[in-house]
Amino acid sequence: MSRKSKTRYSILVMLSIQPMSGYDMKQFTKEVISNFWSESYGQIYTNLKLLVEEGLVSAKEVEEGKKPYKTVYEITAKGSQVLGEWLCAPVSTQVPRDELSLKLFVGPLIPLEVSLQHILTHREQQEKQLDELKEAINRMELEVSDELPYKAYWLSGSRLGILVRQAKLAWCDEMESLIRGELKKAKTKL
Repeated sequence: MSRKSKTRYSILVMLSIQPMSGYDMKQFTKEVISNFWSESYGQIYTNLKLLVEEGLVSAKEVEEGKKPYKTVYEITAKGSQVLGEWLCAPVSTQVPRDELSLKLFVGPLIPLEVSLQHILTHREQQEKQLDELKEAINRMELEVSDELPYKAYWLSGSRLGILVRQAKLAWCDEMESLIRGELKKAKTKL
């Protein structure tokens, strides 16, 4: 099953939690599940239209005070059934695509200083993401009721993100040490 075809399931997952507009889904993706899932507005709205046509989701216009109407989507019984079948199906293997690893794989083709800068930039990104995940966990601990059955599972997704970022930071340390060692060797040869 292709990555694109799973967009429909991510929408059904979000709507299984509560009814949402397309904008709400994009915000939920950005603020809650971006650690392990992403969807663009285009993917969300294209799939919402199809899900409504298939009867997996219903749509209704909701008034928001002085603002224009917004369309709020809700999962249907048929949508819940399809979601349940997908949730119980085996998880497909994800093939990683990591541009940095691909570039470093052929490190000798580029200057060592460029490779080092790639690592330093990657470390900064990982540190920022790690801080954001820690903040998200703190926010969730404070704002999400312990009564909500999803809370422990939501926290586990952020916890996975923290562990991945910590592993990537350790890898950055190794790579920086390796590249600095190569730079030192290159300078002594001059």
